[in-house]
Amino acid sequence: MATIKTPENQTLALAGIFQSVHLCKSLATTGQCDEDELRGTLRSILTLKSERVIDAYGGSARSMHRGLRLLRGQFAGNDETRDIELVRYAHALIQLGTNVLGDDRTVEELRVGISNVQSQDGDVLEEELINHLANIYRSSISNLTPRIMVSGDPDFLNDNSVASKIRAALLGGIRSVVLWRQCGGSRPKLVMQRGQHARIAEELLLE
Repeated sequence: MATIKTPENQTLALAGIFQSVHLCKSLATTGQCDEDELRGTLRSILTLKSERVIDAYGGSARSMHRGLRLLRGQFAGNDETRDIELVRYAHALIQLGTNVLGDDRTVEELRVGISNVQSQDGDVLEEELINHLANIYRSSISNLTPRIMVSGDPDFLNDNSVASKIRAALLGGIRSVVLWRQCGGSRPKLVMQRGQHARIAEELLLE
């Protein structure tokens, strides 16, 4: 069986992280986000067993185009294309996801919670399913460190529907961190392989 520990798989998972934090920022500042991008991120949470990493994102890099473009811009762009806030969110999410993996109790809570949601029918963007995913994040992860403090418009942050989508998107980001680590990703490699990840992202965007 081919190893999943490849730079391409790491790039896909990193794109998943960037897409999730982009969704959080968009929701927090505008109250809205691209539904297809949110669907791709949330679908990865419910795809726990697959032979290929790309299957977690719907079997195609197309659902991760936003994340791939953001990754390329942050790793190979100039100051105008870099978003320091997104990078801060992404780094915090990577640390949080790493801490989650080191906490067996939290991992089990997530497994049980996600399995319960998997048993439900319906589109992943249905309000009830999003609320379930948000509750999983709130009950299992929100008390771990570092806490992800999303900045934005208080009117949107205090809106229950928007807040649930933000938490669900963060859970999708944690899923991508787990995938990234399973694919051999690490902080030292991330620093050393930025150019390689940017090149792979460019190639995936052309598919």
